[in-house]
Amino acid sequence: MDVFAEFVKKDGVEYRQKTLLKFGESSQLIGSIVLMNPGSAKPTNKLINNDFVADFYESTHQYKLENPSEWHRFSVDQTMLRIERIFNGWYLGLEKQLDGVIQLFNCYYFRDPNLENAIKNFRNSDNCSQFVFNEINFFSEKPVYFGWGNEGKNGAFKCVAERIFANYDKSLTPIYNDNFDDNCFYHPSYINRSYKRNLASQDILTKFHNIVFKI
Repeated sequence: MDVFAEFVKKDGVEYRQKTLLKFGESSQLIGSIVLMNPGSAKPTNKLINNDFVADFYESTHQYKLENPSEWHRFSVDQTMLRIERIFNGWYLGLEKQLDGVIQLFNCYYFRDPNLENAIKNFRNSDNCSQFVFNEINFFSEKPVYFGWGNEGKNGAFKCVAERIFANYDKSLTPIYNDNFDDNCFYHPSYINRSYKRNLASQDILTKFHNIVFKI
């Protein structure tokens, strides 16, 4: 997995916005995932291929990057590895090799592995509206996994998560109940802890796997 992300600092605060997880040789969009906030992955010193990022957005979304210099290579964190397992069927014992790009978005783009810090910043920051999810047009009729957990369902990020959910065409990923509150929105870390015993998460993962691989 190679990770590319849009990364900015504002008033000493770090924000990781659009993130691409690349697998294999293809630059075709596999699907997207929306979580709470970026965590422990950090920018690396490795050179980034800006042509790949620019070409991906132009070919997939007909979108020209406004600030290519803000894109960096990033380290791979545990959440990203779990995202790969959600998409490739590992948790079901049906692992298939991925070849393409998963888009990783967050409700709020404040980068901090401590969720409480992110929530505090979200509630207190004058800039939070500038750094919340606003990329629903990039879903591009591909499968989308909403994994914002309890903070998205009932907590600080609910206002953002509800807006995303309300504006998404759920027929494109028919694993969700139309009523926001009737969904679990399991975070990848919870999936990783519970997949062997939680039948509800197994059902969601199976349906999602079948959509990703068009089974």
